[in-house]
Amino acid sequence: MKPPRRTAGSAALLLACALGTAACDSDPAPAPPPASPTAPSSAPAGPRTTTTFTSDRPLSADALDRAAEQLRHRAELLGLADPKVTTADGTLTLSVAGPVDGDRIAALTHRPVLELRPVLAAGASGAAPADSTTGDVPAPWKDRFAALDCTANPTATPTAPTAEALACSSAEPSGVRWKFLLGPAALQGSDIAGSTAELDPNGAGWQVHLQFTPAGGAAFADLTGRISTLQEPANQLAVLVDGGVLSHPYVSQAITGGQAVISGSFSKEQAQELAAQLATPALPADLRPNGTTATAAP
Repeated sequence: MKPPRRTAGSAALLLACALGTAACDSDPAPAPPPASPTAPSSAPAGPRTTTTFTSDRPLSADALDRAAEQLRHRAELLGLADPKVTTADGTLTLSVAGPVDGDRIAALTHRPVLELRPVLAAGASGAAPADSTTGDVPAPWKDRFAALDCTANPTATPTAPTAEALACSSAEPSGVRWKFLLGPAALQGSDIAGSTAELDPNGAGWQVHLQFTPAGGAAFADLTGRISTLQEPANQLAVLVDGGVLSHPYVSQAITGGQAVISGSFSKEQAQELAAQLATPALPADLRPNGTTATAAP
């Protein structure tokens, strides 16, 4: 019993150039264009939603201005209409056109933990054949790997990026969840230079395009080249967000060009939210909405 090539019903990583093509060693594709700012002249008329964001520690004027620009950029990526951010007395105030769900506003300040880790071992979790595990599980991990039940614990306990980790996938169409022993993280959120949500022109749905930093792109090429020569499941690359495995595609060759696409069953709102949350630079870690969101006419 082998794990599927991709986690059905969740996101799938399409590595820079599509797997199965011969274009991966060609000239790098251009970086996705940054989101275009909303023109003031096209600002929608009518009510606006305003939210004030505060931090536990005082921010300097420069830090406040940088946070304001990043908050506006994230609001654009999230698809909020005509975002405007002002600063006063150490706080940020975001104003957008129309009503906005409070959860979407709160999502702006969440920084998901993104990791790309090589797969060391994989197996079906729960009621599965005893021989469902593929790969080598080192002795110190055997008991913990065997005991991991992803039906009850879909997100394993966070592990330091430099250490091995146990993790679970989303459910497959058959209802099976896959569990993994993963190697140390090869790339993290800090290796992302840009992120945008786009609709796949080939009809594959909404995607999140990632552009890596130069160092991240080099690490990505090194990782994919290294695991592409290994036997399954060690030739799989696990993509984790907040500790859960979104996808674990097979890699057949080194991926150059410094880009990747997370694609799958995202709705437009889900793709926009992840793109906004992965946007760099990061907002201050303790910045949060203070719970006073109001809608009023301009």
